[in-house]
Amino acid sequence: MARKFFVGGNWKCNGTTEEVKKIVSTLNGGDVPSPDVVEVVVSPPFVFLPLVKTTLRPDFHVAAQNCWVKNGGAYTGEVSAEMLVNLDIPWVILGHSERRSLLKESNDFVGDKVAYALAKGLKVIACVGETLEQREAGSTMEVVAAQTKAIAERVTDWTNVVLAYEPVWAIGTGKVATPAQAQEVSSIFCFLIVWLCGWDRLMFFRLVHIELL
Repeated sequence: MARKFFVGGNWKCNGTTEEVKKIVSTLNGGDVPSPDVVEVVVSPPFVFLPLVKTTLRPDFHVAAQNCWVKNGGAYTGEVSAEMLVNLDIPWVILGHSERRSLLKESNDFVGDKVAYALAKGLKVIACVGETLEQREAGSTMEVVAAQTKAIAERVTDWTNVVLAYEPVWAIGTGKVATPAQAQEVSSIFCFLIVWLCGWDRLMFFRLVHIELL
């Protein structure tokens, strides 16, 4: 089974209503291969999800930048998977490096979030990656294995998961991940999926490399 290309854009905590409208207009006018060839997903801040959802071309999809690990309740500031489903938002980003580092989201917590979001019908962009200190210490394999294992232990069907490798060490350091380094990490992930999930899961596995522009 041929894997479909995947292109995603995380807008992070940026934008005004007018800026978002301009970005959507530019995207709507883009010349992109058919959805059979490439899947395009954009992830605006929460407050702009309805605007982007209703104005973005139908062959592009929308992702939330995060969701909570369980159903709604007394969790001020959080957004549940059920809320995203209610808004007809098909994708969510989980485990982003900024949430892992700034908000101290552990591997197990991210794994639980991925499993819960999938159970509620969302598709997940699950982020993994090592810091500069971890890479220079030669710990890349150990770090990404632990992050991936926490997800793999909770996921049996990878059809609706895209694993996004983010070289955290390339953020604000002036260092750039080379194609050879990206290929090295891709090989690591293929090994991990076979080791953790079996050969039959590899055909459903999709890995994207996050470019930091």
